[in-house]
Amino acid sequence: MYKWIYLLCVIISCVGCNSVPGYVIPQDEMARLLADIHIGESIVESNREEYEIDSVKKALKQSIYIKHNVTQEQVDTSFMWYGQNIEEYIEVYDKVIAILEEDIRNVKVPIDNQQFVVAGDSADAWPGLRYRLLTSLSPDRYLSFSINRDENWENGDVYEWKFKLVNNQTSINWTIGVDYTDGSSEYKNILVTQDGWHDITLYCDSTKSHSRIYGIAAADLKYHDRIHVDSISLVRTRLNPQVYRRRFSQQSFDYGVIPHGEE
Repeated sequence: MYKWIYLLCVIISCVGCNSVPGYVIPQDEMARLLADIHIGESIVESNREEYEIDSVKKALKQSIYIKHNVTQEQVDTSFMWYGQNIEEYIEVYDKVIAILEEDIRNVKVPIDNQQFVVAGDSADAWPGLRYRLLTSLSPDRYLSFSINRDENWENGDVYEWKFKLVNNQTSINWTIGVDYTDGSSEYKNILVTQDGWHDITLYCDSTKSHSRIYGIAAADLKYHDRIHVDSISLVRTRLNPQVYRRRFSQQSFDYGVIPHGEE
């Protein structure tokens, strides 16, 4: 009798430990799958010309599903379940961040605080990690960057700062700015309050030479907030006269240049 009671207790405890139903992709497998999906998205974002056609993007995603031996239906069902069980979802994304950061370390390329020199008419100039977890207990509760001019910059360059938010339950004050060599500056500011993909674009003045591009995304974090930020990019493209007028919605200010020898 006692043996059966003990066995029943063991079964119940095992069921309690495995809170993910059998039809849902388990946490560890889901985390590795999501990590590969995010890497695939970064590849697409960094090679837009090669992935302009939707069928090519679908082929890349399908290759990831084949690698993990899952179907689109299984992935959709699992996403739906995790979306309804946010604590499990957060645990999965903690694993995703850990996987991606480990992958970056294994590449053995110092990414943080590194000045990137990007060539060509279109390039991703983001100088930091592509994936970040923002919490109220983190030393850094915001995303930021500052890039000084290099030989590849041209007047009128356009910078699109983009990332994907998961579990965002607060507001993020998002600003991107540019300093010009004549002492003037321009910036654009928006407020982000939802999950999903977001972007902010800065259009540099084609009549001026810019010396620095910078930005900050600061979240109003409460004690239990955990915001996952992934697929971060800062894509630079060249002047496009057809959309250049959009820059006039940007704010500007002028510190002025102090002539040499004066104070």
